[in-house]
Amino acid sequence: MTETPHPDEFFPPHHRQGLFYSSAWQKAWHEAYGSHPAIKLHPEAGLYTYPQKLKGLLPVRSATPTGATSPGTRSIRAEYLVLAGAETVLEAQQFLEKLTAEKNWHQLCLPDIPEGSPEFEAIQTAARNLGLQVREQERNTAFAVDISIGGFENYLTGLGKNTRLKLFNRRKKLEEAGKVALENWWPDRRNAFYELLNQFHQKRWGKPCYHGRNQTFIEDLLTRLDQAGAHVDLSVITLDGEPVSTTLDIAAQGRCYNLQAGYAEDLVKNVSLGTLHLGYQIEKAFQAKYDHYDFMAGEGKNTQYKASLANCHADLITLMLVRHPLLKLAYRLQDRLSKPTTMEGA
Repeated sequence: MTETPHPDEFFPPHHRQGLFYSSAWQKAWHEAYGSHPAIKLHPEAGLYTYPQKLKGLLPVRSATPTGATSPGTRSIRAEYLVLAGAETVLEAQQFLEKLTAEKNWHQLCLPDIPEGSPEFEAIQTAARNLGLQVREQERNTAFAVDISIGGFENYLTGLGKNTRLKLFNRRKKLEEAGKVALENWWPDRRNAFYELLNQFHQKRWGKPCYHGRNQTFIEDLLTRLDQAGAHVDLSVITLDGEPVSTTLDIAAQGRCYNLQAGYAEDLVKNVSLGTLHLGYQIEKAFQAKYDHYDFMAGEGKNTQYKASLANCHADLITLMLVRHPLLKLAYRLQDRLSKPTTMEGA
């Protein structure tokens, strides 16, 4: 059963710029997506803008912080939005005044702010002080394993019986099927790892995991993170020498993030290779004495497996700050009619 800790316990201050809003992430994002034809960068404000249409009719110019994904450019998701220097109402107001000085947007999307974080309330208060309409656009739950609970064995004891079976106990069944090895393919076999991960994703989801700008981004990001002292683990399980499961983990400033996974389905009867691989990775996180092993937000194809593996969670809120009068009116009408609004890329 997962717990909801204080935001500073779930995502401590020293994690805030460890991955998603690190210099490595920002530079890799600019290299991969900065030239995207659908967006316009505004470096002074730290934003990019892009056109949308409300209900397919009303033209809207939206803005999002650089480094984050949006309908304008479907980049790799950056969670735990960091708004440096916006932790008090005064700081948040100064921060928003800087953003509103850029006139070329009608609404500003601030994605994945941890609920209860210092800037979460400050931004909302400051936005209203500046006459911006504040809307909760989306709510997601991020899941993690708190490594401080006393050891991997204690963590396993706290899991449900079936979850513990899939995560750990069926290692023996896999070992009965052949010789099992756990390898890190970073950096020498990185290209083979990307290709393998894409093959698994193509089969399961009907499309590759990394291609085009996303592949450019992840290759640049991992190189920069490695140079900055982060630990990159392109983890591969082999069975009798054949790769059967992949997991991409990044450990930065005490937090290990599970970014992607892919595996051969139905290879060994009654063995979920994806869950079993996570068991090995979580055990390594305990051995390395990280603060958390982070599954982040999102769901599996068939089940919300993250909730069953995690022992803590936190809500991430996407706020929309609206300043165009017609758009404010449109949203008010939407609320009165209680009908969802669809946003389409222009």
